[in-house]
Amino acid sequence: MGWLIAVVVIGFMLAPVIWILPSRRQSQQAEIRAFARTMGLSVKVVAMPKTRRAKIRREDDVFGVCYTRFLHNKKPLASWKYWLIEVPDGDDDIESLDPAMLELIEAQRQLLPKDASMLELTPLGLNIYWRESHASDEIVKNIAQCFDNIIAAAGLENGVSKSDG
Repeated sequence: MGWLIAVVVIGFMLAPVIWILPSRRQSQQAEIRAFARTMGLSVKVVAMPKTRRAKIRREDDVFGVCYTRFLHNKKPLASWKYWLIEVPDGDDDIESLDPAMLELIEAQRQLLPKDASMLELTPLGLNIYWRESHASDEIVKNIAQCFDNIIAAAGLENGVSKSDG
């Protein structure tokens, strides 16, 4: 009887420790995010961007990650958003992109993950928002390559995009 009580007490002591250990999926996500940082990307967990309609309807936040390639610019660049998912007509920001940038993004689209929702340029850098389902080192390499291709082709790193002049 004494052994049974000792086992139960030890079980109750170990349960919280086991409960806080990361799951296999969480460990894989941590490894992929660490790999992304070695590729020069910043990673943070964020609420996924919402379309205008989703904001008006006050839909619940869905969380994912934002991978960012920071740009070291001499002057701020014009910001833009490019939805990688289907959005209702009139509910997107694609029309703010110049045709050359739109063509460049479309040419790089095959490098982006299937569950990515938005590609965005802000004054700080180039961002991609995605859910990380089926994430792998190869997908992270593709994202970094896509960012590098867009930055080089558009001349974003030196602070003047080629479409600006």
